[in-house]
Amino acid sequence: MAQSEQAWQDEARDIMRGIGGAAIIGVPLVYTREVWEIATTFGRQEIFLLVFWGSLVCFGFSLFSGFRKDSGVAAAAKDAVESIAIGVLLAIALLFLLGVVDMQTSLVEAVSRVAVETVPLAMGASVANTQFGSDDNSEDDSGESNDSALREAGFAAAGALIFAASIAPTEEVALIAERLNPLGIAGIALFSLLLTCGMIFVADFTGGDKRRGAKGVLQSPLGETVLAYAIALIVAFVCVAYFHALSPLPNPYPMIALTVVLALPASVGGAVGRLIV
Repeated sequence: MAQSEQAWQDEARDIMRGIGGAAIIGVPLVYTREVWEIATTFGRQEIFLLVFWGSLVCFGFSLFSGFRKDSGVAAAAKDAVESIAIGVLLAIALLFLLGVVDMQTSLVEAVSRVAVETVPLAMGASVANTQFGSDDNSEDDSGESNDSALREAGFAAAGALIFAASIAPTEEVALIAERLNPLGIAGIALFSLLLTCGMIFVADFTGGDKRRGAKGVLQSPLGETVLAYAIALIVAFVCVAYFHALSPLPNPYPMIALTVVLALPASVGGAVGRLIV
């Protein structure tokens, strides 16, 4: 029973690590209008070739750095297939959440956009283990919980700023925010929270085992997830205020919408801040 539970935990970690790697590499491209538009110019042959070559690249990456620790050609092929699957599902989720694809979008256009976004997301999943995997030999700093929490908050803010500042000046953030109703904004916020929690505590990018064993409200999964997302929201708010010259008064909704939209990539950056700073 214990072995079966451990196997499920390992499977969840591996899948979440792939999703996290996909988000780190691919989310900025999901916020790129040129990618949305060029996808609509591709025919069936171009889409097929794009996915085919993308699958080969994922296979090559998986031979050396798949999101699982298994090795060999068969394991790499399995990783590549799962990387593409992660890319497809994450692309669909992100494009629908951001309003780039909706029920009025034609099937051909929707498939094209999903396919184009799938490739970079799948590549991110393929390199997750080597590029973003946790260091099992990292030192235990549980005795310095206060200093550690403050340091991690600073790294989270820096990581969030790196991701948010590169996207905030673009018109895509405003275009996405204009399309969304309050329910869509709430959906993005919930997705950001779940992704943050998964990357910090499930994917084990940054010592999730030690985090789960740490004491204190802010070291619990709920506490640290809320703190990380709050930091992402603050960073996104500052970027929106600076680059879009908006004020929360008299109508706060545009500011809220822009902040939540930008907080999605900011939360990805914040979740892995210690790795990219």
